[in-house]
Amino acid sequence: MQVESWKEPLLKLPLDELKKAQCFVSDLIQSLETLHATTEEPIVVFPPEDPIKIEERRRDKRFDMEIEGVCSVVKKQESEAPKESPIIIKDISKRGLRFITNQSFMPSDVLVVTFQLPSKMVSGAIYKNPLKKVYVEIRRIMELPTPAGIKYDVGAQSIESERVIELAKEEENQAQVNKRLALKGETKILVVSIKEAHAKHLEDILLKQGYVVYKVNQKQQAIASLRKSKFDIVISDIDTSRINEFELLKDIKMEFPYVGLIVEIDTIDDWKNILSLGVNNYLTKNFNDEEFTIILESVQKKLLYKSMFGVDFKKSRLDGLNILVLSKKEVLRNLLCSASKEKGLKLYFVDDTTRALTVLKRHKIDFITVDAEITGREGCQLLMNIKKDFPHIETIVISKNLQERCDFLVGGTDNFIVEPIESREILAVLC
Repeated sequence: MQVESWKEPLLKLPLDELKKAQCFVSDLIQSLETLHATTEEPIVVFPPEDPIKIEERRRDKRFDMEIEGVCSVVKKQESEAPKESPIIIKDISKRGLRFITNQSFMPSDVLVVTFQLPSKMVSGAIYKNPLKKVYVEIRRIMELPTPAGIKYDVGAQSIESERVIELAKEEENQAQVNKRLALKGETKILVVSIKEAHAKHLEDILLKQGYVVYKVNQKQQAIASLRKSKFDIVISDIDTSRINEFELLKDIKMEFPYVGLIVEIDTIDDWKNILSLGVNNYLTKNFNDEEFTIILESVQKKLLYKSMFGVDFKKSRLDGLNILVLSKKEVLRNLLCSASKEKGLKLYFVDDTTRALTVLKRHKIDFITVDAEITGREGCQLLMNIKKDFPHIETIVISKNLQERCDFLVGGTDNFIVEPIESREILAVLC
């Protein structure tokens, strides 16, 4: 049988050199596939990854192997996935490991990987304990079509056991917050408005949903009520809040910093004026009932994290966030790139939903911003699916249209930004 010329040098290599060649070829294929995919599906990353760091990873000392193991899920984006999956470990380095599996995972899934080292690696007391257990967080997944079906080549980064304990605690905290959110009768809301009909409308909505509601029409009555009884959230309108240069908002935040503040605004300039006054969120004029409900629950959730666990859930994760942006707007890109330099954000810019899904499969994403102008209903469906499959990813929609925003919010979107886009507003939403 004639051997192709390129194979002849490989036939002369010893086994250990062949394994190194196999590792090199696997990395080369992965790099070429990624480059090919990038050419077909342009994805702009900011700041771009340093080529020197990539080369350092390539030179990182690896232990090539082909041994069986089992991975147990600590934190899984898709809750219906099995708790344990068999894997074939291909190589290990100080940074993490690479394995092949039949189970579909997603970036940012956290796993405990257990495996038995072969006898040749434990001889001579190199490793005293042949049974190894390592904690990893998935960073990238490659699909490998085989005659037996799709397999997945998974790259995972090592994390400390203390981080796994933190994640388990975070999951427990999330469950507690969700339970508290369901008990709306324990949440007391104060409506402050000089517009009697408007205040009555808000009161009716809140009472139907099971909240405890009180309403007043003056700042002095509001402060007296807050001193007399502990309220969780205060809702006001911009006309009432604006009296005496926003005296109501200033005094509430000064004396009752733990209270959530929601203000109904007329224009985006109103929001700019109250950003520095500690307002947690805003409602736009002629808001929809569904929009109101979702904004209210968003503020309530943030307050619960503070009161129950002493942390601001979003702020604790702000530095180093990975943000996926689905938009063609240059102004948005410039604003976020500027924020990235200050906050250390990693940004992935795409211009359609297909490319957005590609990024989700390849990278760990914490935050997604979708421009409704270029996605329409498709973007709404995307965020609905993301909320189902990636419940820990926070989502924002950018839209001029009230009904469009409501459609996104009803579909599960966490928050919204009304155009024109301002840097202070983007940072306020991220925070």
